[in-house]
Amino acid sequence: MRSRLHTLGWKALDLIFPPRCAGCDQWGERYCASCQEQTKLISSPICQICGEPISGRENTTCPRCRESQIYYSAIRSWAYFEGPLQKAIHKLKYRKDLGLSVILAQPMIQLLTEQKWQIDLITAIPLDENRQKERGFNQALYLARPIAWGNEVMIKPSAIRRIKITRSQVGLSLEERKMNVADVFSAKQELVSGKSILIVDDVVTTGSTINSCAAALTKAGALRIYGLTLARSMRL
Repeated sequence: MRSRLHTLGWKALDLIFPPRCAGCDQWGERYCASCQEQTKLISSPICQICGEPISGRENTTCPRCRESQIYYSAIRSWAYFEGPLQKAIHKLKYRKDLGLSVILAQPMIQLLTEQKWQIDLITAIPLDENRQKERGFNQALYLARPIAWGNEVMIKPSAIRRIKITRSQVGLSLEERKMNVADVFSAKQELVSGKSILIVDDVVTTGSTINSCAAALTKAGALRIYGLTLARSMRL
């Protein structure tokens, strides 16, 4: 009910103040049908753990996951971080188009339903204090809320917090990304112990950030950890 009211509220606002499409800047919709058609969706075969597209047969695990210490059970992403979707995410992230988060969360809700994961609690990758103050909001949390409401699952932003300030992951190598986010998160045991947790973020590249969060959740007693992102970057 809360998800429906939230969505209807933004739709009503859009009728009064028609938005521009975040992908092509045309009037009428926040993310138009044409841009949705141009969005390149992620499909099988993918690694059954990290969700990265792979060559070969389905239901396999990529070499990176076989050789690394992974704390999450699986990550899934809706589409590639390119074209109109990349523009839309940048508009959400840097121009604070909060109504856009409701639209972009819808395919994530559908993707989560398809996974048939048993989720007890949803949280989002937290920003550090500097980025939170600079940006004024956490785009991952604005995606996570409609997902939680749509699936009638408890959402707890405070389940994970950053305990260290890190530099941006953009431009870093795989190993640099792992080192950059190592031991930077802490989880609240009283919220996550014995629970199956879903971590939401806007974009995943190597999964290092989600894995670091998952390590903190595992330490705090979480039973299983999953990751769900709107997009996946294939730059590394």
